[in-house]
Amino acid sequence: MRSRSIAAAALLVAGLLAPVTAAPSAHAAVVDVTCPTGTQYSTYDPGLTYTARTTTFTAQGSLAPCVSSSHPQIVGATFTAAGTGTASCTTASFADRSVYTWNTGQQSVVEGTLAINIKPDGQTVLVRVGTVVGGLFEGATVVQTKVLPALDLLACLTPQGLTSDSGALSLTVTL
Repeated sequence: MRSRSIAAAALLVAGLLAPVTAAPSAHAAVVDVTCPTGTQYSTYDPGLTYTARTTTFTAQGSLAPCVSSSHPQIVGATFTAAGTGTASCTTASFADRSVYTWNTGQQSVVEGTLAINIKPDGQTVLVRVGTVVGGLFEGATVVQTKVLPALDLLACLTPQGLTSDSGALSLTVTL
């Protein structure tokens, strides 16, 4: 009986003296870069009509001012983007690749999707969501939102379709 008590006490002491390991903490996503204003010019080939069809797009733009908690020297960027998908003047979905060149000379290569939706008030909202696959902020999520006050919807009625647009945008990079 005495040997069982000693064994139980030894196990209790061993348990108390064992190193304590904390459970891994969940990481909350942190917005690291915010660029609340910018502009973008996009082209579509073939042009967008009211009939969905395979379309390629190219875009270029600039973002400023930008604020980054981990890279305070970042104050702006330029970017290019290109993609292919099914698109019309009312909705679209593209797979795309974007390259952001920060004012520091560093780059972020982003692969993701671009969706276009017409809102009831006539605004067109384009949202690009992707992951940084190379360069600065690799692994981060990028969300870029572009709002067009009004597309030239009459161009959507022509055989050529809407071949370009431009508008204001914003960007966030979440680690």
